[in-house]
Amino acid sequence: MKKKVLFLIPTLMGGGAERVLVNLVNALDKDRFDVTLMCVFNVGVNRESLGADVRYRFVFKELFRGNSRIFAMRTPAALHRAFIKEHYDIEIAFLEGVAARIVSGCEDPTTKKICWIHTSVKETPVFAAGFRSVREAKDCYARFDRVVCVSEGVRADFENKTGRAADVLYNPIDGKSIAAKSGERAEFPIDDGLFPVCAVGKLDAVKGFDRLAYICKRLKNEGVPAHFYILGEGGERERLERLASQCGVEERFTLTGFLENPYAVMSKCGAFVCSSHREGFSSVAAEAMFCRLPVVTVDVPGMRELLGDDGGLICPNADDKLYDALKTVLTDEEYRNRLAENGFRRAARFDQSAAMPAIEEYLWES
Repeated sequence: MKKKVLFLIPTLMGGGAERVLVNLVNALDKDRFDVTLMCVFNVGVNRESLGADVRYRFVFKELFRGNSRIFAMRTPAALHRAFIKEHYDIEIAFLEGVAARIVSGCEDPTTKKICWIHTSVKETPVFAAGFRSVREAKDCYARFDRVVCVSEGVRADFENKTGRAADVLYNPIDGKSIAAKSGERAEFPIDDGLFPVCAVGKLDAVKGFDRLAYICKRLKNEGVPAHFYILGEGGERERLERLASQCGVEERFTLTGFLENPYAVMSKCGAFVCSSHREGFSSVAAEAMFCRLPVVTVDVPGMRELLGDDGGLICPNADDKLYDALKTVLTDEEYRNRLAENGFRRAARFDQSAAMPAIEEYLWES
C-alpha cells in the first residue's frame, strides 16, 4: 500500500532548496509513495520541472504584500486547517519558517510530521524567521515527529538551539542530468579570454557576492586575469551592479540573471567559488563538482562533509582568506586540476542514486 506524502514549501522560485525538492519528488518511487507538492504561493520557475506523476497544489495564486503579518495573526493549527484540506500519511515542511509553522499545526494523530532544515539556525533571527517568536519556533519544532538536517553542522546548530534530536540526510544531486545539460549550448557566452570563475545562487546578502566584487578588484590590480560570473537573480542586483561599477570591474563582474540551464555555463568556467556567510549544505557546490570544477569555499556548515580533505579548498570565512584561496587556485594550474578531479570523484557519494534509497527508507519507516 502506498504512503500518501505531502511536501510543503513557500514557493518554487530559483533557490537551491526548491531545486532539491523538485529533484527529490521526481525521483521518489511512485510505487511506494503517492506524492503531492504544495506551494503556499503559486510562483517559481522550478514548477516547470515537476514530473507528471507528482501532484501539484497551491494555496494562493500570487505572492502578496504583508503575508507574513497576516499569517502571524493565526495559529499554526488554524493555518493548517485553512490550507491543507486532505489527509496525508506524512506531511513534510521542506523549509524552515512558515512551512514548518503550518505543518506543525496538523492535529491529526495518524499523520507523521517531518521538518527539513536547510540552513544553520545558530543565529536567533534566522531561527525565529517565519514565527511569532523564538518561543513559538521551539514549540512548533517540538511538535514534529522527526527533523531532518542537511548536514552535521546544521544538525549541531539545530540541536543546540532547540534541545531536540535531529537526523541527517544529504541532498540528492542528479549527476546524470547535470552531465547531460553540461554539454548543451550555453545561454551566456564565456569568451573574453579571462579566467572564468562562477558563483551560483539567489542574489541575496547572505550569499556574500559583494565580497567577490572587492576580490575581483584586487585580482585585477595584481594582474590576475579573472572574470566572475554570478549565476542567479534576486533583490541585490542593483546594489551589486553599483558596487561593481565603484570597484571598476564592470567588465569582469557579470550578473547573468536566472539561467534555464546553469550547468552549460558552469562547465565552461575554470573554478567555482562559494562566498556565503551562511549555508546548510551547498547543493550548487556539489553540482560544480559534477561539472569537474575546482571548488573554493569559505568554511560554512556542510562543506567539510561535502569536500572532505582533498575535494576542494576550504578557507576561513573572512574576505582576505577567501582572496588568498582564490588567488592560489587561479594561479596554480596543477593544484587546480587536482582539486577538480578529486572533487569529481568525491561527488559520486552525493549522487541521487546513492542518496535516494536512504531518503525513501527514512520516509517509509516514519
